[in-house]
Amino acid sequence: MTDAPVAVQRRFTRELTSLIAAPFLIYIVGWTSGYVWAAVVSLVAIIALWEFLLMGERKRYPLQKLLCVALLGFVLWTFVSDSLSVELAVFAVLLLVPAFYIFSSHDLETALPSTAVSVLAVLYVGMLGGSLIRLRLDFGEYGPRLIFFLLIVVWASDAGAYYIGRAFGRHKLLPRVSPKKTIEGGVGGVLVSCAAAAGIHFTFFPEFPLVHVIASALLLALAGIVGDLAESAWKRSAEVKDSGGLIPGHGGFLDRIDSIVFTAPVLYTYWFLLYERFGLIPR
Repeated sequence: MTDAPVAVQRRFTRELTSLIAAPFLIYIVGWTSGYVWAAVVSLVAIIALWEFLLMGERKRYPLQKLLCVALLGFVLWTFVSDSLSVELAVFAVLLLVPAFYIFSSHDLETALPSTAVSVLAVLYVGMLGGSLIRLRLDFGEYGPRLIFFLLIVVWASDAGAYYIGRAFGRHKLLPRVSPKKTIEGGVGGVLVSCAAAAGIHFTFFPEFPLVHVIASALLLALAGIVGDLAESAWKRSAEVKDSGGLIPGHGGFLDRIDSIVFTAPVLYTYWFLLYERFGLIPR
């Protein structure tokens, strides 16, 4: 098989998997409690963390995966609990991970990269994933619609970038990191995400002012590109094509959520300012 048919087959498998999974995701977001959503996000985050750490191990860094999973669980719990602060979880990660490598028998030559990868993995997945939980829990009846808005805009950006990039892409965006991404595809993804956001405003989210819908979609699309490129850089460093192989056509869970977790805190911050600080959203 040449590269083109393989890419088409992979894209077909990816879209088929998304089509099958979509009804379950819609049900979880729209018709279950915020705590069920938190449990699902936590499960996905644990798998993504494991994949992240496996990439680190490919660089021959000794990583304590069970410690990292336990710390991730603590980080995510602080996003749900009203009695624990997120800062406490961050302090725990920054204190306990270095302490482990101080008192372990691992080679000191790998202490710095092992500590750095462990801390980055836990905080990257935990803090960014935790914002997905808060986005659903903190804003009452708006929570499910905010999650739908985030997912639709990010996926529209991804689809727009892929199809417009294939049709019109001529100029590479960042070839040393992701050779197939083009500037034309990136621009197309941004435009499609803004169009999708406008459609959301006129259908099920009229409370989200149109100008802010477009502005937030623009920010989400740009943040999604950065998140995708960041993971591409890490995978190239680890010399792997995908972070895992659990999702047909998508690779690993980390591959699937990279843009989403990178954009979730952006939307959370934007909506928080509109809702809490400036009072531009009806309560």
